[in-house]
Amino acid sequence: MEFEIKGVNYRASKLSVFDQLKVSRKLLPVLAGLLSEFGSLKDMMPKKASATGGETSELDMKALAPIFEKVLPKIAEKMAGLSEEDTNAIIFPCLSVVARQNGKVWAPVMSQNELMFDDIDLMSMLQIVGRVVGDSLGNFLPAAPDKEIADNSAA
Repeated sequence: MEFEIKGVNYRASKLSVFDQLKVSRKLLPVLAGLLSEFGSLKDMMPKKASATGGETSELDMKALAPIFEKVLPKIAEKMAGLSEEDTNAIIFPCLSVVARQNGKVWAPVMSQNELMFDDIDLMSMLQIVGRVVGDSLGNFLPAAPDKEIADNSAA
């Protein structure tokens, strides 16, 4: 997966299955708090009416502000409760699978648990980790169904 943050191109591969397990175990307490809010967050998601009168999933940042105001304190609270060891168990594996475009070559972002680029700030680092988590663990927690699933066991 390739992405850009602050005008810099990054390339990330998926976490190994063992690192996926380690990271997911550390993130489960954080995700559990968010999943309990999933229904109310989904209801808060703004929709933009399309020209045909239907709804599209196009969003703007102002429309997302109420969601961020509700979710970010919960994420911050859960993250603050993580030990340094747990935090490192999330961040280090994620950064270890990322390379950054440096001219015509791709250079690792992290080597021996040290960042290789001084200009990667905290927000950039967290965005990188978030992208890797989303790409590697995105299928770990499937989306909740929009409608109730019918019980076909009586058929």
